[in-house]
Amino acid sequence: MSALNQTSAVKVRKQSPAAEKAIAHYTAISEKLNAASHNHVLVAQRQEAQQKLQDIGLPTRRDEDWKYTPLNSWMQKPFTKKQPGQVDAQQFEALRADFDAVLMVFVDGYFADDLSSDFALLPEGLNVELGETTNAALARSDEPFEILHDMLSDKQIKIQVAKNTVLETPIYLMCLQTQNEHITNRSVQLHVAENSQATFIQHQISLTDEAASFVNTFTQIQLADNAICNQMMVQDLNQNSFYFGNQRIQQAATSVFNTLYVGLGAQVSRQQNRLTLDGEFAEAHQNSIVFGDHDQVMDSRTDTSHNAPNCNSNQLHKFVMQGNARGVFNGMIYVDQLAQKTDGLMDNKNLLLSDKARVYSKPQLEIYADDVKCSHGCATGEIDENQVFYCQARGIGKEDALQLITRAFLLEPLEDVSNEAVRQWLANLIHAKMA
Repeated sequence: MSALNQTSAVKVRKQSPAAEKAIAHYTAISEKLNAASHNHVLVAQRQEAQQKLQDIGLPTRRDEDWKYTPLNSWMQKPFTKKQPGQVDAQQFEALRADFDAVLMVFVDGYFADDLSSDFALLPEGLNVELGETTNAALARSDEPFEILHDMLSDKQIKIQVAKNTVLETPIYLMCLQTQNEHITNRSVQLHVAENSQATFIQHQISLTDEAASFVNTFTQIQLADNAICNQMMVQDLNQNSFYFGNQRIQQAATSVFNTLYVGLGAQVSRQQNRLTLDGEFAEAHQNSIVFGDHDQVMDSRTDTSHNAPNCNSNQLHKFVMQGNARGVFNGMIYVDQLAQKTDGLMDNKNLLLSDKARVYSKPQLEIYADDVKCSHGCATGEIDENQVFYCQARGIGKEDALQLITRAFLLEPLEDVSNEAVRQWLANLIHAKMA
């Protein structure tokens, strides 16, 4: 055990033996990274994160935000950092998206130069840098997986779109997991400058159905005045894996941010957006498509802060759960006293395909301005038998009718994806999972 562990005797909260063991395990990995590093700033960041995680501990079912997202199975697996596995050309071609893109491939968290686009041929106005992490999450929250990200921080992807640049080709990060009990701890910074536009896609995928991986990502997105960013986050890991994704989005005046989270895989997954509309007339659209089966726990949540007047935010979150799967949605719209003329809408709709499937939903509003238009809604139910009968009366078999109705329900958020090739690719991924 490290010296830091030995001297940190005072804890804010009592932890279970499994949690204590997990904290000690990841602290030891962090100390090993420190011993091999010559970057004193990065070492100090990791050490501060170690102390903070020891102080606040890992969340339990008694924490309101983690009540329905248990971490016991994750704690019991000894995930470590390993060297990247091998990916042959045939496997790669079978998994990669079929649309034109600036492609960046990461195998077990390591950049794969031979599988990626040539950086010397990047579109004008796009700059990509791979270096050591420079943005600590500690100052932002007590979110345990952001703190764990800082403990294990190493490499960072920094993407900059220059002023007055419109990128027609999407930036596509294809993140392959091959190694069993391996940690991928990835950090991404995206800055879209004034009057610029970009599409950014992150795709998490397992190479096999057996290898259990732990993917912990932190993404920071900054939009300058009048910038537009379209983002898709696709999580399609195998059901032995664990995924925790945290995003911080900051929007300046008249900027537009469109994001879609597609959650299909992992044993336990949690995607969280913290978005701030800091400039007047900024606009944000946050949607989710989540499909769970077997014993999966699928968690998607948003925290949206309106800090300036005349801003709009819209959200549509669709969950379909079958088997013993559990869905979790938590959304908050905060309206500051200065944010007059705010227009905020949040809607969560859920479809249950079995008696044991569950969705736990908690939409929330916190409003301090008096001239706003905000609403939230939630609805959960089963397939309407009248819809099935309607299809059968027109010659469609019952199983096909169930598939047709479920797809029509789940794919509604795809209507906001403007790129037709990307929209069809996403639809194919969802169809394949549902089949």
